[in-house]
Amino acid sequence: MSLPSSDNERYTYHDYLTWDDGERWELIDGALYDMSPAPTRRHQLIAWDLVRQISIYLLDKTCSGYFAPFDVRLPK
Repeated sequence: MSLPSSDNERYTYHDYLTWDDGERWELIDGALYDMSPAPTRRHQLIAWDLVRQISIYLLDKTCSGYFAPFDVRLPK
C-alpha cells in the first residue's frame, strides 16, 4: 500500500496495520506522523546509560520498564 500524501486525512488503527513500507509511523488521534530515522551513536550511549540506571533503581520495585520501541494502542 502506498502511504497517504494528505496531511488533512484521518486514519484508523486498522489503516495503520496495513502499512508495510519498512518505515516507522506513529498514529495519534487519526493523524499520521513520520518517525525520525535511527538514533545516533551518542544518543544510543546516553539511552543505554539511562536504562541501566533506571533498571538498577527498579530491582526491588513491582513495576518494570521497556527499552525497545513497540506498538502501544490506547483506545478511548
